[in-house]
Amino acid sequence: MPISLNKINAEAYAKVAAALEQNGKAAVEHATGTGKSCIAWQLIADHPQASFIWLVYGAARLTLRREDVRRYNDGVLPENLIFCDCGVLAEASAEEWVRLASRKPDYLIFDCYHEVTAACWAKSAQRLLRLCPEAKLLGLTVPNSTDQKCQAAAELFEGTVVSRMTVGEGMALGTLPVPSNYAAMLWPQEGQMNLLRARIKNLHLPAQTNALSAQYDEINWSVRQAENPIALMPRVLTDTQGRYLAIFESEDYLDEVQEQLEEFLRTVDSNAHFYRAECDCLRDAEAVKRFCTSTETGPKVLFCVNSPGVQQPIEGLAGAILVRETGEAGRFRQMLCRALVACGRKPIPVFDLTARFDGLGNGRVLQKECTTAMLRAGSEHPGFQQQKPMRQSYHLYCRLKKELEARWDAFYAAAAAVAAEQGDLQLPYNYLTEDGLPLGRWLETQRQVRAGQKPGRLDADRIARLDKLNIGWKQRSELAWEKAFASAQKYRDDHGDLLVPVRYRDRSGFALGEWIVYNRQRYVSGNLSRARIERLEGIGMVWNASTDLWEQSYAAAARYYLEHKDLEAPIKYVTPDGFALGVWLSSQRSAYKNGELTLEQVERLEAIGINWVNRNVRKWQENFEAAKRYAEQFGDLEVPSNYVTPDGILLGKWIARQRYAWQNPDNSSARVTPERKAQLDEIGMVWDKYDPWRERFELAQKYRAEHGDLEIPLNYKTENGIWLGSWLYRQRQYRRTGDPRLGEVHRRELDELLKDEKPHKQSAAPSGKESLREKNWEHNFEEAARYAEEHGNLLVPSNYVTAGGFRLGVWMSNLRAARKTRPDSFQVTPEHVKRLDGIGMEWDARIAKWDLAYEHAAAYAKANGDLLPSATYRSEDGFGLGDWVRRMRTARAENDPKLTEDRIRRLDAIGMKW
Repeated sequence: MPISLNKINAEAYAKVAAALEQNGKAAVEHATGTGKSCIAWQLIADHPQASFIWLVYGAARLTLRREDVRRYNDGVLPENLIFCDCGVLAEASAEEWVRLASRKPDYLIFDCYHEVTAACWAKSAQRLLRLCPEAKLLGLTVPNSTDQKCQAAAELFEGTVVSRMTVGEGMALGTLPVPSNYAAMLWPQEGQMNLLRARIKNLHLPAQTNALSAQYDEINWSVRQAENPIALMPRVLTDTQGRYLAIFESEDYLDEVQEQLEEFLRTVDSNAHFYRAECDCLRDAEAVKRFCTSTETGPKVLFCVNSPGVQQPIEGLAGAILVRETGEAGRFRQMLCRALVACGRKPIPVFDLTARFDGLGNGRVLQKECTTAMLRAGSEHPGFQQQKPMRQSYHLYCRLKKELEARWDAFYAAAAAVAAEQGDLQLPYNYLTEDGLPLGRWLETQRQVRAGQKPGRLDADRIARLDKLNIGWKQRSELAWEKAFASAQKYRDDHGDLLVPVRYRDRSGFALGEWIVYNRQRYVSGNLSRARIERLEGIGMVWNASTDLWEQSYAAAARYYLEHKDLEAPIKYVTPDGFALGVWLSSQRSAYKNGELTLEQVERLEAIGINWVNRNVRKWQENFEAAKRYAEQFGDLEVPSNYVTPDGILLGKWIARQRYAWQNPDNSSARVTPERKAQLDEIGMVWDKYDPWRERFELAQKYRAEHGDLEIPLNYKTENGIWLGSWLYRQRQYRRTGDPRLGEVHRRELDELLKDEKPHKQSAAPSGKESLREKNWEHNFEEAARYAEEHGNLLVPSNYVTAGGFRLGVWMSNLRAARKTRPDSFQVTPEHVKRLDGIGMEWDARIAKWDLAYEHAAAYAKANGDLLPSATYRSEDGFGLGDWVRRMRTARAENDPKLTEDRIRRLDAIGMKW
């Protein structure tokens, strides 16, 4: 992999290599287009035995990096490198994540990490860091970026930047070309003039003393007198038949001004032709191919959006046009650099159309920076040629801006004096200072500008200054939120996260923990504003604390799996960093059994080999196998209580414990399920003759013989202390619901006993006003019906919340639990059950989920003629059929009792290959 590093990148690489060796982390801040990715490529070339994961954000940058492969490695991706788009990675399947982590990367490269959003960071980069904590980190970014979207990303590399290079330094060192000519003009002009007029008006100065209006008129006159762009543009963009690249600051801005710009450019040259490229890679865009091969007379202009896809040279470009919505210096430099790279790194003319007065100064600042750097480097011809058609307008604007700021400062000083005197700024609207300043009106205007109700300028610094005076921007509730946010920010600064304990209070006594929970609840229900969401995410808010803790725990489990190739961690196992992994795995098995895990969590745990049968179940099976061997050897299971097998199993005590557990299920910690009893019966287990069910059944027969019916009160107790009424009530429910606790033999006997019994009918609901709980039930039922209509089933995830904030998943789980354990509950009256059945209620969610998966399998078999989907295959609706088929094969191989003979026969019928 031949890499050619220029001098500054070579020096940066040496620093990177040293920092990675010493601290395991390094970052490089070089201007866009200076080839900083070469530093990462050199690192890969120098470590052919190491494994690399290169994380980028967005398809455009991923395409750019794949172009690098053509340039640096003949189009062949090195075997030790894998590219990942973190947006795609955030949605990857559990198997894909495990395969990625199994590479055990030695290095992680975070490319332009300032572009990553907070949500994407949490679901991709942060998860990757947890799975690969030993990997060394290299970050690539640009200096003074205005696109910082994720504070966590910036903090990861805080204090680790080993090399910085600005745009001016890049030009001075020859890493970036210098524009052959540059001109900036205010376009369009109306918006900025209107904003200036509004800012003057917002000061509420008396007309006779308002000299600012005169300055505004002077600027307005100067703007109109500036050199006509029809004459200026051909002097900068001199090739009247040339091809020009027009880069827009955003896609929205391109849509907004495209027609207006085309009209403007046609006034310069009526023969102009326009093309628009909408592609991550300009070179591959169809519009670019037409643009490059066009033989039409007149200038050709290619419109595109500022993105990494622009950074690919296009042959034959004669210059560039920057079309900017803001005056942000960072965005200007990024767009300029991309234009220079796209034009083949050769000196080109650049025409800058900026919609903000401040944008007129960006080129001037860059020119000074470039000149200083070139003089320092010993150049005889420093800087670059710059046309300044709006020099006078810009100078007048700067003077007016300075005056506006001075007037604002005068109002602020007056406000500070009043606040010092009375403690706040809650002034009447018509309040005047002794000097006649309309301070009340001015303060109200500041509030309106901040709220977006009036045009004006109020930056973060001014807002902070007014905050200190207790201006009172908002209503009492909003002020309380701001105070709470400040407390949350301090907690994060002190603790590094926002995982605040529920009962935590800050030093002032504020219940921060409860406030965090409240905001999470509002977020889930969709009642938290986008502005507040972004501010909380900016300081590391975790919207689902349990999910974040689960992610950390899962990462520990995945690392254990990658090291040991299984998850057979003992219950007391603790990781080197102190995490009780054995206990957590046990809790996950219990949660799975209770249906408390999401489908995604189940899939991810199964991807790292979890065995849902917990250690107690496996231990029982081991003891049973020992009992089976004993029966085969001795012909019975009359095992002495002190008998120990040759391999150390206390078989005598275990057999005794099984008998006791079967006879006294309520008093024993052990459990003998009907399945376990059947297994023991098969090898000759002799149970005590006492049968508690049989005794109660016979007592029920006796009661009917004596009373003529079985209407036994629930609190009825026999002479020997047996609660016969409650026992029979439970048996009726088991019989009605098909509960497995009522064995088949007992079911037939119970059917005979109750054959003449009429079904119990619920009494009619009382007339009159409907009860509140019935109204609530009806509302919940309607939500369930809507879900069934939309999704075709009622397999609602337990964490599902409707658009209106109702926790439908929890309600459905409660219904199933109520029918199973509390059949007399109001939630599951016969009428309610009937209505739920009518919209497709599945009372056993696991059976329903299996049947739904089976339908996917049958559809696949019918469409493809076999049932051999790839391991990663997903149906059109996103169901992971490939993984499900794999799990069925595993279940068959392990004799999993959940894969019944009936299910095996059904799978055989559609062509299952075991």
